[in-house]
Amino acid sequence: MQNLPFKARIFLLLIWLAALLTAGWAMSIRLPLSDAQSWEGILFAVLAVVAYGKKIVLVQLSSEEDSVTISFGCILTFAALLRLGPLGALVIAVVGCLSSCVYPNCQRGFQIAFNVAVAVLSAWLAGLTFLYLNTGDLSLHPAHTIPAVAVASVVYFLVNTGVMAVNSSLRTDQKILPLWREDFLWTAPGYFVGAGLGTLVVVACGSGSWLLLVCVTPLAWLTYQASVVTMGRAHARQKYIESLANLYLGTIRSLALAIDAKDQYNQQHILRVQRYAVALAKQMGLTENLVEAVNTGALLHDIGKLGVPDYVLLKPGRLSEEEFEKIKKHPEIGAAILETVEFPWPVLPVVRSHHEWWNGSGYPDGLKGEAIPLTARVLAVADVYDALTSARAYRTAWTSEAALAELQRSAGTQFDPGVVAAFIQIAGNIPVEVVPSGKPVSDTVTGGAIVKAGDAARLIQRASSELWALYEVAQTLSSSLGLQETLEILGGKLEAILPGTACLFLLREAAEDTLIVRVAVGLNSEFFSGAKAVRLTSLSLAVATHRETYCGGYDAEDLLLISSQSAQWEPLKAALIVPIVHQGEVLGTINLYHPEPEAFSPHDQQLMETISERAAMALYNGLLFDRTRSHANTDPLTGLFNFRYITQQVDDLCAAADPATDSLALLCLDLDSFKPINDNFGHQKGDQVLRDLADIFREAVRDTDIVARYGGDEFLVALRGASAAEARAMCHRLHAAVLAYDPGLIHEELGALRLGVSIGYGCFPVDGSDCTALISSADSRMYRQKTQRKLGRLAEPRAEDSSRGEPTLEQLSAPRLILRDAA
Repeated sequence: MQNLPFKARIFLLLIWLAALLTAGWAMSIRLPLSDAQSWEGILFAVLAVVAYGKKIVLVQLSSEEDSVTISFGCILTFAALLRLGPLGALVIAVVGCLSSCVYPNCQRGFQIAFNVAVAVLSAWLAGLTFLYLNTGDLSLHPAHTIPAVAVASVVYFLVNTGVMAVNSSLRTDQKILPLWREDFLWTAPGYFVGAGLGTLVVVACGSGSWLLLVCVTPLAWLTYQASVVTMGRAHARQKYIESLANLYLGTIRSLALAIDAKDQYNQQHILRVQRYAVALAKQMGLTENLVEAVNTGALLHDIGKLGVPDYVLLKPGRLSEEEFEKIKKHPEIGAAILETVEFPWPVLPVVRSHHEWWNGSGYPDGLKGEAIPLTARVLAVADVYDALTSARAYRTAWTSEAALAELQRSAGTQFDPGVVAAFIQIAGNIPVEVVPSGKPVSDTVTGGAIVKAGDAARLIQRASSELWALYEVAQTLSSSLGLQETLEILGGKLEAILPGTACLFLLREAAEDTLIVRVAVGLNSEFFSGAKAVRLTSLSLAVATHRETYCGGYDAEDLLLISSQSAQWEPLKAALIVPIVHQGEVLGTINLYHPEPEAFSPHDQQLMETISERAAMALYNGLLFDRTRSHANTDPLTGLFNFRYITQQVDDLCAAADPATDSLALLCLDLDSFKPINDNFGHQKGDQVLRDLADIFREAVRDTDIVARYGGDEFLVALRGASAAEARAMCHRLHAAVLAYDPGLIHEELGALRLGVSIGYGCFPVDGSDCTALISSADSRMYRQKTQRKLGRLAEPRAEDSSRGEPTLEQLSAPRLILRDAA
């Protein structure tokens, strides 16, 4: 009992006192006499021991004995009430409650006392209610007895569940009414049915107590079994839902942490904001649904930063006005990314509106006052508070007092005054979890004596070198972005830590039995880049499989190397191979090779194992980041880049280009005669045609060019460094490729269906200096030529013309039309 909150202990004492006073009251007043025999009371007591011992868990707290439960003694309590009177019902309730508290598992003393007290209060108050409404006696009159039992069952239910709800509320710090509605209100039918069954049995059996025993026992048992099955299914379903929710939130958390890893000055920002926001939402009494929306929205509120250029996001100093305008787009981008996700809670308003201001001067929609979703107002306060109390490259972290003063000053302009007031009340009580960020700690000698001064010096030197190495790696992890960038930076750091070695990062491929070198630096890097471990006898695969470090001689049969015509192979003698494991999953290995035998010491092994542990999270986050970035920038149907990606890339290329020397061309492609394919052969076949053409376009351009799906049957192609003449040549090449493509579709009336394509282009800097202007120019050319062709003013080029010289623009824009579009 000492572990209970102070308020809960006071409440228990009050309940015990109320039960004692009630028992004294019951013994002192005169009640109507019952015609029941004494042996009937014994039968009821025996039945009470059986009935009250069967429990159903309502609310599971920290342990099974702390759980809130209810028994099926309700049936027997009301049967005893009608047959033995209020005092008899009280005694039967106490006997049954005592038996259920000590068998099969004996509860603690204060719990037994509390349960008995609840039984006394609920049975006695229900009994007095019945007696008052039943004309003051125990005789059964349907006109009076039925309403009396109904009201008495309501009183029994309210007292029983109400006291338990208050007790649970004081122990778990939840609001009483929502807790009662959530965990107890739904049990009301069980109480009412139990009271009705008890009454029905007494009415049917009259004074025949032996018949009462025969009837009540199977009814109670059947009721118990039905409830066990129902509650078992309910608990199993609830557990399944909770496991899905945990998996769902775990996935969201991993995604959010991968995004958060981009900004080295915002480490753990989303976790702190989540903690602040959820505590604030609970303080303001938001519904459970809205609290979950805040919980999830806090994790994802910065997902839109995927659409912000890295040079802006990672800029160490203050942002310029133009850079801040790019940052201001991230709430809208985040909402667009999450729009297709069917969250069970209203998450999108949190993500989209958390930068809106109370006075309407925020972004992206300029919402004002109550028009801003409450969940977004909550997150806005938590987000800014954490930003103020976190260090930046251009300033130190504010104190909590200074940050709260700033929030209060901005209440009514930037923030909802009510939300700020609620946050100030709880700010000092919110624990801030500090997750280890990878800061290195030097080794400590815990056993053995240091005899020689040289040994001590070497230990200090090793500790210092390890401290520096881990610091370098920690710096890498805090500033790394995607997987390849992380690997390259880590490889460079390791090469500096262990000079004269070959350093390789091998990662698992889709096949479990294959490792591929993703990054190789140092000795023989030309031979190791892209090498694979595929043999069953491979040391690297053995290390990954058994998760045990290898330190020994170099095995030339370990990897399938890449040949090099220019590089000279340096013979290797020593190898150190360390597995990279994240939460039980093997991601790959770190391989170090050296030309000297036994070059790696136990200290080197320990250092690399430590680095591997620290790097595993960064590599895992890098994998998640790459997947997220790929999904955000890829068209799901064709696998091409989407419009968002090519727009950003073209804008970045134009911004970095010199108009006097650099060039860029943007092609806009619109398929002709595509609609009849969907109309006559279905959208699945149309989708396959789009995928085929996407592959054709990819093969037709250079590796440095960008092919994207514009939407529907339109595509965009960005040609780096292309002039107008080269753009026209590519138009002809793509046009001929489409003409040569046979979708293999034959219509009964129309015959073989073939496709055409209309192509326009825009060139930087002649036609524009950004993506929008270039698309406008390309669209204009494309539709002008499409119109002229439909009017019959342009000749139709032939597919074989692709092998001749550069065609005219008119030839490029005239598709070979086998089936003319209805438009």
